[in-house]
Amino acid sequence: MAPLQQQYFEILIERVRSDRYPSLQLLDRLESIIYTPQQVTAYLDALITKVDESWYPSGQLMNRVERMLSLAAAAAAAA
Repeated sequence: MAPLQQQYFEILIERVRSDRYPSLQLLDRLESIIYTPQQVTAYLDALITKVDESWYPSGQLMNRVERMLSLAAAAAAAA
């Protein structure tokens, strides 16, 4: 069985993937429990998919993508 944090992450990421317009509260919660590079990648993939699915994606969603890309780049540079 996966650790509880990973199980919780998987539940929330699946909700993000399945909701057409995931709530900001859901996205905030998910961001607050990301611990591994794999989780960052999965989250970014879900967000980028949401941006790609919409002809007019929300600015807030694109801001989240850009912020997470910046964090991932900074973490990679520090490693």
